Amino acid sequence: MLKDKMIKDMIVHGYAEETIRSYTTCMTLLTRHFQKSPIDLEPIDIYHFFLYLRLEKRADSSLIIFYSAFMLFYSLSGRKEMMQLVPLPKRKRTVVSVFNKTEIIRILSNCRTVWEKVLFTLLYSSGIRIGEVVKLKISHIDFERKAILIESGKGGHSRYALLADTTAILLKQYLEIYNPKSFLFFSHKGKDVAASVRSIQAAFQKIRKLSGIEKYGTVHTLRHSFATHLMEDGYGLIYIQKLLGHADIKTTLVYLHVCPSYLLHITSPLETISEIKMGIFENQGQHGLQFH
Repeated sequence: MLKDKMIKDMIVHGYAEETIRSYTTCMTLLTRHFQKSPIDLEPIDIYHFFLYLRLEKRADSSLIIFYSAFMLFYSLSGRKEMMQLVPLPKRKRTVVSVFNKTEIIRILSNCRTVWEKVLFTLLYSSGIRIGEVVKLKISHIDFERKAILIESGKGGHSRYALLADTTAILLKQYLEIYNPKSFLFFSHKGKDVAASVRSIQAAFQKIRKLSGIEKYGTVHTLRHSFATHLMEDGYGLIYIQKLLGHADIKTTLVYLHVCPSYLLHITSPLETISEIKMGIFENQGQHGLQFH
């Protein structure tokens, strides 16, 4: 089958599990749309499919995933020309949503169970992704070094995330109460089954509404808030990039656009040149300044 071959090729090329799942889903949707194999399509069909996606108001980020999936499939099939009529979708720069520190306190204060309290405290205090937290195992927590091992993050890269002291205390209580066996946050189906992303998102939305926060946000907003608050506290972009696991510093630069207070803390070069300031005020005293 074409799907099986594509999956095997992606595994050989080192693609992450989530990427493989996303790309194969894109190919399945393309097949269902035309009711024929992707091999039997023509460039004009791909053009019309992207037109359909645009008319459906799909987000640019979604279009990029479709484009990447199709480009990979047809490149592996030796038919790169299939994408010749479709331009590479460009991601529009958007200002990400961020919770302020007061809102974070309200969210964590309104968690209904120890499980929720520990989960969302860990997500905010470490800045890790929701897809990374569901993969966490007990062995990934290093209390002595105050670190969390992210064994296979986005792009298949491993890194260490912060384990805050408060989070560590909550985690130790959580381990005693819930006694997880494998996955740190397990499903109601059993301790050998990881909690689902969907269930975590649903729980978060209930807590957000319970906290009286009108601002829309998702679990990923906790990650944005983590990075923004670090920047507001004076930490540099390079450190934040490493903690977030961004391969490219350009991805981290988005937080400059959501952190006005960080920019407002910058001192104008005028304030550092005393001779210029003295000259300005001396001229004002001698000649006066008139405003019309």
